[in-house]
Amino acid sequence: MKKILVVNAILILSLTTSCQSDWPSKTWANAINLSSSLPSDATEISGLYWNQNTSRLYCVGDGGSFYLLQLNKATNSFTLVTSATNIGAPEGITQVDNASNEFYTIDENSYEIRKHTYDTNFANITKVKSWNLLHSPSPMVDTGNTGPEGICFVPDSYLQKIGFISSATGDVYTSKKGMGGLLFLAHQNGGYVWAFDVNPIENNDFLFVGKYKTNRSESCDLAFDNSTGLMYILHNLDDNYLEVTDLKTSVSGNVYTLTKQKEYNIPNPTSGSINIEGFAISPKYPESESLGVWLCRDVTSSTEKADALRWFNPYTADGSNIQTAILNSKADSNSKIFVRTTHNTLRIMEQQPSSQQYSIEIASLDGKIQYRNAKTILPLKLMLNKYQQGISLIRICDNSKQVYTFKFVI
Repeated sequence: MKKILVVNAILILSLTTSCQSDWPSKTWANAINLSSSLPSDATEISGLYWNQNTSRLYCVGDGGSFYLLQLNKATNSFTLVTSATNIGAPEGITQVDNASNEFYTIDENSYEIRKHTYDTNFANITKVKSWNLLHSPSPMVDTGNTGPEGICFVPDSYLQKIGFISSATGDVYTSKKGMGGLLFLAHQNGGYVWAFDVNPIENNDFLFVGKYKTNRSESCDLAFDNSTGLMYILHNLDDNYLEVTDLKTSVSGNVYTLTKQKEYNIPNPTSGSINIEGFAISPKYPESESLGVWLCRDVTSSTEKADALRWFNPYTADGSNIQTAILNSKADSNSKIFVRTTHNTLRIMEQQPSSQQYSIEIASLDGKIQYRNAKTILPLKLMLNKYQQGISLIRICDNSKQVYTFKFVI
């Protein structure tokens, strides 16, 4: 008779709402000035995105410019990889897949989400798809120069974990259009965050998912930390504030509100315009690779352009590690097999080390095999960033046909 041990201990993020404090924990002047890494004619920098895989900072300016900065970890410095112009009027930028040669922008003038592709050496940057948010089924209306300004992507694996609610239907929502998650937009008018389900291969094929009230009446940029499940919302009406939410919601009447976990004051620039227009944040985990936060100003004067982009490193990040939420075998202290995770690493071990060979299989809930080895000697160490995000199962069978099953979330 087979004995099956099922361990299901999925960590749910929990933060305590707190009062305002300063963020990112140092003054503007004490952060690293990266403005000299940009071209001398760079102007109106309004959106940033950090790619942890490539150590690159994506920058856009609403005058139609795109800049890419590469971090040299040995010298802790950035160099310009490429620059381009005439890509519309991008206010915000994000990537859906950090390994792909593409990025998405929100174009405020046209009220469009736009997809751009590029070749390896960035010789050609091309707009390949677009989605007009003034057309049905979007209820967004044209408010002139106070439209959508920030954009970020949130994968289904996290939305499913928290039971994300569509304000359009009142039901739990998972993407249906093939992107594997939702695009969220920060809107300048009213400060709302909007969510859309976008078909990445078809122009103007999308679904409106929801509109969510934030803590302020204006929002200009977004970033999502997929290692903690926290979304950061930048507000820059009057002073600059950063709101933190886990994307859980409350509802009063027909108004859905994002649950505020914290709100921070952002230090004003030393001189000139205090308008901080965009930011990017590196994932908190693994902590050894967390490189900080970047803030930019939408400015045009030569004096202010010399201080338009700052790098705050180190900084204090919120949240707990959810990428490898698991999983331990406390449910059965007599089990001879146990599983542990540290940041993005999965370890399978024996209580009493032996030379026994195990058959080990990791599969997603839809049955896709992500790892299989019929002759494994423990301990086994695996890097989870190679595997599909979402809920997965580990099945371990010993030579007496006893099966151990563990359930976990990447």
